[in-house]
Amino acid sequence: MKELKQIGDSSKGKASKPVSGKRSPRDTKYVTLSYPWLFTFIILFLTVPLFIFFLGYLRLSVGIPLTLIFAGIVFYAVSDCLNNSEGVKLLKSDTDIKIPLVYLIGFAVTALAISFISGVGEYIYTLQDHQFRRAILRDLIDYEWPVIYDYSTQTNPEVIRIFGIAAGKRAFSYYFLYWMPAALAGKVFGLGFGNFVLFIWNSVGIFLSLITASAVIKKFTAWVPFFYVFFSGLDVLPNIVYSFTQYNGWRWFEGYFTSMSYVSNFRELASVYNQMVPCFLIVALLMLSYNTRSMGITAGILFAYSPWAVFGMLPVVGALLFGKKHRASKLSKTLFNALSPVNIASAVLLLAVFGSYYTSNSNAVGYKGFAWTFFDDRILFIPAYIIFIAVEVLPFVILLYKREKNNIVFWAAFASLLILPFYQITENNDFSMRGSMPALFFFCILLSGFIAEVMDEKNTPTTKKGWLKSAAIMLTVILMTFTTLLNLFVILGSVITGDESNVEDIGSFGNINKAEYAEVIEEQFFAEGYEDSFFYRYFAR
Repeated sequence: MKELKQIGDSSKGKASKPVSGKRSPRDTKYVTLSYPWLFTFIILFLTVPLFIFFLGYLRLSVGIPLTLIFAGIVFYAVSDCLNNSEGVKLLKSDTDIKIPLVYLIGFAVTALAISFISGVGEYIYTLQDHQFRRAILRDLIDYEWPVIYDYSTQTNPEVIRIFGIAAGKRAFSYYFLYWMPAALAGKVFGLGFGNFVLFIWNSVGIFLSLITASAVIKKFTAWVPFFYVFFSGLDVLPNIVYSFTQYNGWRWFEGYFTSMSYVSNFRELASVYNQMVPCFLIVALLMLSYNTRSMGITAGILFAYSPWAVFGMLPVVGALLFGKKHRASKLSKTLFNALSPVNIASAVLLLAVFGSYYTSNSNAVGYKGFAWTFFDDRILFIPAYIIFIAVEVLPFVILLYKREKNNIVFWAAFASLLILPFYQITENNDFSMRGSMPALFFFCILLSGFIAEVMDEKNTPTTKKGWLKSAAIMLTVILMTFTTLLNLFVILGSVITGDESNVEDIGSFGNINKAEYAEVIEEQFFAEGYEDSFFYRYFAR
């Protein structure tokens, strides 16, 4: 399908005769979506779970004021979203998003398909980690809020032996905001309905992501959903080497070096959709936005969904604040926008609430250190790092360099991906895997626009050099898809062969089915001594 431009596409010239057999742009049906409405849909998608958390998880004396404050922040952000960095209201005609009806329907169907195949709602064979996700939703439904576990409810003797304790209480500790709408629905109508709400909620988030990413590149094209699913590094190359050499340090397809791993989009969707979907949506919204006066909520709310991703978001936001699009004519005005009351209030309150909640569990960050300390031979970190960056980062940076070399956000995102591998937190290095998401999503969106232009029939090269360049680009894209294709092979192949999913291996953190998960659960999901933490003393019910 031919790509269709939108948002201020004012190209002029002689009208050309429509090519036989192709639909004329005049015959294309469009749905016009105003930018303020899109902004409103996104901000509500991100903050509705926050409001449920405030009113359901916190004592009312804290939750009600916070709800009112953030409702006011949301109202301000929506009312101000159409004003530029100088405070001048932009013309509606310049910001309206004309969506071809075929793409609107196509994106909706694609969003539902992605949610289904990635396992959200547990309607299909699921990849690793879904047993944790199902347990989180079940416990948010079955337990009172805040969720507190009693060790005496564990019935597996091996689990009790691993814990080394048969009585006492621990609080649930995890970034679970994404499940709040589904958990609330599940409390009323049961786990099955909760899973259905989660499936729909996730699909809505993906749908909004596809529309927003398309608006960023000013073009509706099938390459947007393609890269949303298939964007990855060239992991297939080191894995080919491993298949012949069996070198030490290989852990899994996307973790071919000790301590270093950047994860493909689909793997994020199939493992940590609770972090991936809101993070991608936030990055797309920030790229589309016209001012920085409410970035405290539009970017800061990521802390409630994925605290590790915030480390990767900070350089991107810093660059956006002073980038060409968001920079005011005077430095004082730029600083005033960045330090607006909404930004400061959002950042401070989100940090106070969720920072105190996360720090109630100190065990989650017990495994940490500089990445080279986890290598058997520390000197091997240097060649491993060089190969890792060459495989995971340089391909799309090189492709986009000519177009984006004057974009400060491009360099900030690139720099963050260069720095993150130097440090590790948690055994699987969540700091690197999740911290890289904002920059990777930024490049993912830009790459979809770049490839759409390359594949546009008007830009088809006629010279040998042009053909070679296009061939190299498409070879890179093809190699990029192998990681996702492997995961799809595992999922769909397991469905065909009738393999059982491991989704019930845990069941509930309050009564773990298989002991092999007990140690990880105690480390990452239980807060010991929570009664004395700031969050549970002053914020929680």
